[in-house]
This record gives sequence, structure tokens and C-alpha cells, in this order.
Amino acid sequence: MIHHSGITKPALHPEDVAMLKAVLEGWCKEKSCEIASPAAMHVATELVSWFECGIREKHRLTGLMRHMHLDLKGMIMSPNAALPTDPRHGR
Repeated sequence: MIHHSGITKPALHPEDVAMLKAVLEGWCKEKSCEIASPAAMHVATELVSWFECGIREKHRLTGLMRHMHLDLKGMIMSPNAALPTDPRHGR
């Protein structure tokens, strides 16, 4: 277990990491999203958070991810893409 700032988090075992990776890969395939994309990294962070909060079942994690609302078009950018404009700032 990891102890940080008074919070004890469960250790991630190899089988846990493999399951979380499989869930993330399934989400990426469903969303036609690269696993190294900002959107996938955001989802991966959420997955680990849910796992640390006690949600350990693959089907429950998969279901939670389906209910996440992400602006995939706004999060997935190629290195040569222009930054999105924000009408509030006139950019």
C-alpha cells in the first residue's frame, strides 16, 4: 500500500494493471481513439481513481466509462493542429 498525505491507496498488482489496460483499450477502440491521446490519458486517470475508490469489477468500470462525457474532438490534437478558438477571448 502507498501512504501519501494521510490517504492509503491500494497497491496495483500486475493483474489489476492488465485489467485496467484492457478496459482502456476497449474504450479507445469503441471511440476510435489512440491510447496515447489526451482523451485516453484522462480516461486512464479516471479508471485508476475509480479503482482506488473500490470499484474493481471490469464490467462496472467499462460501464462508468461509457457515461463519461468528453469532448473528444477538442481533446485529440495532432502536433500540427491549430489551437481551438475561444470566442470569449477572441482567439
